[in-house]
Amino acid sequence: EVKSKKEKKLFIVVGTLNFLITNSVLHLSLFFMPIYFSTILSQIVNLIIGYYFYGKMVFKFKKVKNNFRKYFLLSLIIWLINYGFIRTMFSFGLNKNLAAFLIIPFLALISYTCQKKWVFT
Repeated sequence: EVKSKKEKKLFIVVGTLNFLITNSVLHLSLFFMPIYFSTILSQIVNLIIGYYFYGKMVFKFKKVKNNFRKYFLLSLIIWLINYGFIRTMFSFGLNKNLAAFLIIPFLALISYTCQKKWVFT
C-alpha cells in the first residue's frame, strides 16, 4: 500500500513534467498543423520521455528495454483515442485545443493503469 501511494505520487510528478512538455508540443502544433500530425508529434515526444522515466523512475522496472513494444502499442492506442476524441469534438464545433485539454484526465488514467498492470510487469 505504501509503495502504491509513493508510486502514484511519482507517476503524477513525472506525468506532470511529461504533460507540460508533450502538451506544449501538441497545443503549439495544433495552431499550425493538422490534428493527426499534431497528435502524432506529441505522442512521439511522450514516447521518448515517458518510456524511460515511467519505466525507470516510477515503476522501477529493471528490464526497461524489453517492454518497448508494449509501451509503443499503448502509445499508439492513446494516440488513436486522443486523435479520435479531438477530431470528433472538433467536428461538433468544439475548439480543438479545448478538446485536447478535456481528454487529458481520461488518457492519464488509461496510461497509468496499462503501464502498471501490463507494460511494466
